Amino acid sequence: MESRNHKNGAPLKSYMSRVINYRIMKRFKLITLLSLVLLFSSCATNLHVTYPSQTENTGKVVLKPTSPTAGTFVTVNDVLVVDNKNVLSVTIENVPEGESKISYSSNSSTYKDKLNEEINVVVKKDKDSTKIVNVPPKSSGYMIYMGLASITLLILGLTL
Repeated sequence: MESRNHKNGAPLKSYMSRVINYRIMKRFKLITLLSLVLLFSSCATNLHVTYPSQTENTGKVVLKPTSPTAGTFVTVNDVLVVDNKNVLSVTIENVPEGESKISYSSNSSTYKDKLNEEINVVVKKDKDSTKIVNVPPKSSGYMIYMGLASITLLILGLTL
């Protein structure tokens, strides 16, 4: 005969089993929600790189995209200096004095148009040259995807 210690008359063992299952499910939902938030977040950074130059007459080039870019590649005079990084800005030091060709591109499929900027910059000794990189807007498919993901996260958050 089972003891009936719970207020509605259900056996205590059955009640404890439901409480433990509820706590496990609540933790699972919380971990899932936090994992999804982490998955959709971007950790873009301000990158500082050095161009491999042999000359002493060098300057600095600062590239500022209009919005953070994912999967970014930057070349200076056909030398790769940034390889597949999430970027807020790129500072390239030790760029040789004179005219340099900079290519700024992204392999991200979230943009409406392909991001592949070719920039010619004149570098002066011990001076900063700042260039703005125009980033295309996000594609409509990406916006729909993020909207659905946000709604899903909201629903999961409300059910906790």
